[in-house]
Amino acid sequence: MAEVQVKKPDKGPMPWYKQLWAIKDTIIIIATPIVLLPMIIVHNTKPVRCAYTIIIMGIYWMTEALPMAVTALLPIVLFPWLGVLGSKNVCTNYLKDANMLFFGGLLVAIAVEKWNLHKRVALRVLLLVGSKPLWITFGFMAVTGFLSMWLNNTATTAMMMPIAQAVLTELDANRKRQLELKEVAVVEADQKDPGLEMVPLKGDKAAEAKAEAAAAEDGVTNGSQGDKIESATETDPLQAKKASDEHATSDQDFMNFRKALKLSIPYASSIGGTGTLIGCGPNIVLKGQVESIYKDADTGINFTSWLVIGFPAMLIDLVGAWILLMIIFFGFKATFRRSKKGEGDDSANQIIRAEYEKLGSITFAEVVVLVNFLVLAFLWVSREPEFVTGWGDLMREKGFVTDACLAITISVLLFIFPSQFPNYLCFRRASAEKPPGPAKPILDWPTVNKQMPWSVIILLGGGFALADACKESGLSASIGASLSSFSNLPAAVIVALMCILATIITSFTSNMATTTIFIPILAELSATTCVNPIYLMLPVTLAASWAYILPVSTPPNAIAHSYGDIAISDMIKAGLVMCVLCNAVLLFSINTWGYTFFDLGTFPEWASHGNNCTVTGARAATPNATLWPTEAAGATGAPDFFASTMSSF
Repeated sequence: MAEVQVKKPDKGPMPWYKQLWAIKDTIIIIATPIVLLPMIIVHNTKPVRCAYTIIIMGIYWMTEALPMAVTALLPIVLFPWLGVLGSKNVCTNYLKDANMLFFGGLLVAIAVEKWNLHKRVALRVLLLVGSKPLWITFGFMAVTGFLSMWLNNTATTAMMMPIAQAVLTELDANRKRQLELKEVAVVEADQKDPGLEMVPLKGDKAAEAKAEAAAAEDGVTNGSQGDKIESATETDPLQAKKASDEHATSDQDFMNFRKALKLSIPYASSIGGTGTLIGCGPNIVLKGQVESIYKDADTGINFTSWLVIGFPAMLIDLVGAWILLMIIFFGFKATFRRSKKGEGDDSANQIIRAEYEKLGSITFAEVVVLVNFLVLAFLWVSREPEFVTGWGDLMREKGFVTDACLAITISVLLFIFPSQFPNYLCFRRASAEKPPGPAKPILDWPTVNKQMPWSVIILLGGGFALADACKESGLSASIGASLSSFSNLPAAVIVALMCILATIITSFTSNMATTTIFIPILAELSATTCVNPIYLMLPVTLAASWAYILPVSTPPNAIAHSYGDIAISDMIKAGLVMCVLCNAVLLFSINTWGYTFFDLGTFPEWASHGNNCTVTGARAATPNATLWPTEAAGATGAPDFFASTMSSF
């Protein structure tokens, strides 16, 4: 008998607005240049044509209608056709010194990840922090922040989240077992409590028979713990309510711990990336764009100088973020109360120890990678340590060897050094069983080609091309003229406003795109107000990394959100507090030790070309160069106070 096929009811055509939403990316790609076309028709000048390209790229970046790396290639397409900048000049921006510094840092990071050195360091540190939720969270944040100073933020988060998930799963299972055992103990105590036993009177046959039956029932041992608990709670409503409340409180406390731990990892990753020059993309964007705008001037931004401003602020942010997350999810009293002796669950340490033991003893390859990493860090720090003469000043030609040169030098060595102890000639051991021959190198190109985030390098190049075009086309000068009204504001207020604006924008778009758009504008704002460019650019670059509010704000946030337990409202609540904290620490650091170290009270000579700002000795002669209202205006120069305070130390 043939099967009767039931025809499904026709749902009808898809509504027009859903169809439009399905092709929204295509609509944005096509409509944006067309809608903006009147700009270059009405005002067909080079600055306007440059602005036309930048606005198109900004919309594509914010909507991600095109992949971000593809959008970063648009300067090669549009600038030559629109007559803004020649193709040769545009293309040179895609492999500048800053690009190679980032590329070299990523090569070393890939070597660290390939041989699991980062995992060994992370697990070893986590073994030291204890088993209490407060210290487990601190341990994960400390490890994530440190690794993000050197590795890609996304890769660091992707490595730490599975470890955190395994710890949480085991702690949750152990917590539920402990609750069950506690309930069983309470039930058994109630049943054996002599104060609750009814002693029958001698001669009362009925009472004696009932007592014997109860004793026989107590002697049954084949019942499960769950049966005991269920029977006890059925006969005792008060006991049932007490057990239910205890379960609910425990579940809520553990859920808060889940949220705090899972949010702490992406937050620590973003904070850690601001600690070093190679920590995240915006830092490299700043270095490259400053060199492009001011034509390779010695701006003082290098690995060592970044550590001076970034590392202390990163430490304060990490500790502050840890305390705030604990207060938000555990409350003030629970965060600061003294822990009782024996409190905590050792199962977390057992999991971490088991993972650590899986790695085995440290390998020859890990030692090689660690030594090369330490050598690179030492060369970076000692090249221009600022407070003493570095080895870079002893070179025949100063400035020939840069941070990028050092990064690529160590990276090339990693393609040469073997991953195993040599097994030939005088290095061959008598107990060796393998035939003589060379071992595989630490790094190989297939691994690099697979793990290298090429899109980030292209994105950097696109940003440098935009900065170059803004200056060459005259758009920067036009923007500077329109920002002349800011010259009456104290520079500290301008910095605060720009940091807030950058934090808001970076919550909805890439931090690198945010920095790329802001830096040329700030360069012209600096020339208009005669304020040190570093004072405006450095805080805004760091503020572009404060993307804590939404899952789409940054890849680490998205990874953490994908593991569940974190609602959007939780992320917004914690993220807003984090943004306030990090911006407050940032403004404090740039106006204290950062102000003194970078000499931000002066307008530098390398930035004074082509504008009306002049330099007299070490202090800008123009009145607008002051960062706060002058004493003549009835106010005290706050940074001068900070400078004198810092110099006294």
